[in-house]
Amino acid sequence: MYAEGVVVDQEQAPSDDYVTPGLEFTDRQGRPVRFLAAATGTGLGLDLGTHVPVVYLPEQPENARVFIRKHRRSRTVGLFTGGVLFLGAAVLVTLR
Repeated sequence: MYAEGVVVDQEQAPSDDYVTPGLEFTDRQGRPVRFLAAATGTGLGLDLGTHVPVVYLPEQPENARVFIRKHRRSRTVGLFTGGVLFLGAAVLVTLR
């Protein structure tokens, strides 16, 4: 499911400089749902009051994710890098 979320909070751990945006949206049942963005850091473009698209499973709306390119890219790069490393290791094992 898709919804429009809004950044309502910025959580920062005392030991680092990174912030984790807290977002809120209304699920298809009309209930407000709050969640923390999976991406953390500075310069995410998720300032207080920013409206962003959100994607979630109807049975688990609390596990929602921000659905913008900048926040999907980090996971894609990680999956690609992991895949390349896995294939490289498989080739090395095969050649030995």
